Amino acid sequence: MEPLRQLAKEKLRGKKAIAVMSAKGGVGKSLVSALLALSLRGAVLVDLDVHTMATTKLFGLEGKLHEVTKKGIEPFKLGELGVVSLGGIVKDKYVVLPGGNAGEVMESLVAYANLGDANYVVFDLPPGLGDEVLTLERLTDFFPVVVTTPSAVSVKVVEYVMRYLNERGKRPLLVVNMAYMDCGDGKVARPFGDLKNAEDLAKRYNAPVVELPIDPSLESYIGKIHEYDGVVKGKVKKELVPYLT
Repeated sequence: MEPLRQLAKEKLRGKKAIAVMSAKGGVGKSLVSALLALSLRGAVLVDLDVHTMATTKLFGLEGKLHEVTKKGIEPFKLGELGVVSLGGIVKDKYVVLPGGNAGEVMESLVAYANLGDANYVVFDLPPGLGDEVLTLERLTDFFPVVVTTPSAVSVKVVEYVMRYLNERGKRPLLVVNMAYMDCGDGKVARPFGDLKNAEDLAKRYNAPVVELPIDPSLESYIGKIHEYDGVVKGKVKKELVPYLT
């Protein structure tokens, strides 16, 4: 895999790599990845969550195949955003990857993707700490964005990721998704718990925190997330993007 690894490294050279991570599934990691990539000027979103490939579902790309040219795997184009996913290669088939095979698939996907003149490459990583994280570390120096919910269980589990990144000399940005709902009249509901657990975690690892709200209308944009311009994307643009540009 060494030649592929070198090619992947070359593809990422000069581009800002952002890894969106989580310790567990169900926290909205792929949604955060998508909205972040849509909010950055000149970005390619690379779906490295090879187990679920939620990105293709979010953008309505299920069943579509990447075009392959002399320049490599051509990203799906949605306005200014490019999207690369294993789902664009295997179509709607499920994929079971034993052991280190996931890392090899990741290296190949990055090596053969046509990233062009993208300024940013946003990686949607699988939940947890697996070979995928180690593989990305071998390819590039990335900025980590760690996604959790306010739930005490989610925050507890995500601490393993925060600790790992801290030991690797990285200072992550902690994103608390589904943190609150604006009820109008200045009232805010926090159905999944307050921010205290996440704030305490962030303080322990000297990490900035960004809260993202709950927007019930988001569900109607599954399959066309690139058309969404609601309150969650507004917060991503206003509070998350400045940390990365």
